[in-house]
Amino acid sequence: MATVKVPVVTDQEIARHLTSAEVSNRSVAQKLGVSWSRVDEVRQRLQLATYRRGRRVPEQSWEEAVRKRLKERDDGHAEWTGSRHPLGTPLLSWQGRSETAYRAVFRLHYGRVPVGNIRHVPDCDVEHCVAGEHLEDRAMRDARRAGGAR
Repeated sequence: MATVKVPVVTDQEIARHLTSAEVSNRSVAQKLGVSWSRVDEVRQRLQLATYRRGRRVPEQSWEEAVRKRLKERDDGHAEWTGSRHPLGTPLLSWQGRSETAYRAVFRLHYGRVPVGNIRHVPDCDVEHCVAGEHLEDRAMRDARRAGGAR
């Protein structure tokens, strides 16, 4: 009779899957084929917050909310992983306030409130790119057209 070798799942492998309080013990247990209680033991040892179904861990600041939804690409552009307007415009909602992701990223990148509408710089041809250096406001456009630096 042949014996079947069952792969051993280490605590480190369980810990890799417990990335935050937004990941349930059950989902990790099912994925790795281990018991829920074993995943819970590892979670407690790592002192990770307990998963609460249907609850997201709220961001502490709008900067954190922006960074959590911003995915930088290798080619210098950035994608928005958060919500979008039906026409595709990236949106940020945080603590009851909503604005376009372009305005939020602009403020974070340049450290000031944008003047007028935000648009992509002429060199950026990626639709809905949210890389800070690819965004410009009216003041920057006016300066560029006048021959000044951004």
